[in-house]
Amino acid sequence: MEKERNEISQERMEERTEEQDGKPKSSYPKGARIIAGVGTVLLALMYVVTLIAALTTSPASSGLFKACLGGSILLPIMLWLYIRFAKLLNK
Repeated sequence: MEKERNEISQERMEERTEEQDGKPKSSYPKGARIIAGVGTVLLALMYVVTLIAALTTSPASSGLFKACLGGSILLPIMLWLYIRFAKLLNK
């Protein structure tokens, strides 16, 4: 029973992801995908800055760490909201 359900779900996903020419189709608009990629890069850069701030002994390292920690929490939430609204507005 479970195997049949998984096969049906997989078939439906394959139908949704293919256009007539066989290329995969995303359910997200192009702008939302770009913003997601930019967000990923920004998060990676913030983690690098956090690592550098942790390894250095400069007086600014405490402020950099706090800023990166806050950004690590707020940036994904804000990007998720943007992508969610972009998807809703494109329907």
